Amino acid sequence: MRESRALKILFDTYWSPKGWKSAGVPGWRPQTPPADYEFALQAGVMFPPQDITHEQALQRIGELRSRLSPQRVGTAFLRSLVSGEVGLRSALGSYAVALHMPLHRFKPYSPAPRCRTCGGYEREHVDVNVLNFERHKWGGVRHSQPAYIAFDLERFTVEEGRRDVPQVREVLSSLLAIIDSTSVGAKLSDLTRSLKGVVPGNEAQRRTVISILGYAGILSIPGRSGFLESFTPTDAREETPWYKDDWPYPVRWWKGGAGANARAVEFWFGST
Repeated sequence: MRESRALKILFDTYWSPKGWKSAGVPGWRPQTPPADYEFALQAGVMFPPQDITHEQALQRIGELRSRLSPQRVGTAFLRSLVSGEVGLRSALGSYAVALHMPLHRFKPYSPAPRCRTCGGYEREHVDVNVLNFERHKWGGVRHSQPAYIAFDLERFTVEEGRRDVPQVREVLSSLLAIIDSTSVGAKLSDLTRSLKGVVPGNEAQRRTVISILGYAGILSIPGRSGFLESFTPTDAREETPWYKDDWPYPVRWWKGGAGANARAVEFWFGST
């Protein structure tokens, strides 16, 4: 009950029945009643804003990924599809991107003041509450951004728990069956619809699951390097030529017919 109330406070800060409260409101700033904010703060669901440097984010990523394992985040991902703990599935995407990320120095590229290797800023003021909202609302949005990866993996170590959830292997089998049976040339929108029976929730949550499967290399995408075998730098993540493509790399290049990557499935989930 305590966590449910705190999550409601978090959601009410950013979201309304019409969507983002910030949409179309110039200069909008999140507002949480002080008593509610204090409650969510004590519950570990809301946090003070953070100033984080590129170096700090990378250092934290290095520390956290050494404390986690592929099958630990993979099992939590499957568990979330059964239990509805949307926030837990995010860690698979963040950990996958972080898996081979080099602990590097900031290398800016023009015109964006971001690192050409990881896409992070040299220093940024982070509203971690909106990051946590996105984790619990959709399963994360910014899995390739260092500040989010560090925050996401940190929260995962706190929230994960170790209780068993039945039917996770059945969910995996169903998920792989859908991926392997997707027809040649099928689009991401087709896969999104196909997952409706396996991934409960709304379309946005299913899109996030697909994005995470792309980061983890579980969706085979011939001709495109992702993050499973090595880290793909920001400046090497090719855009697609399609109009209004808002899918992340590498899943933006996916087409049906390639099936699931057996090596990735075993790496993240163990032998099936």
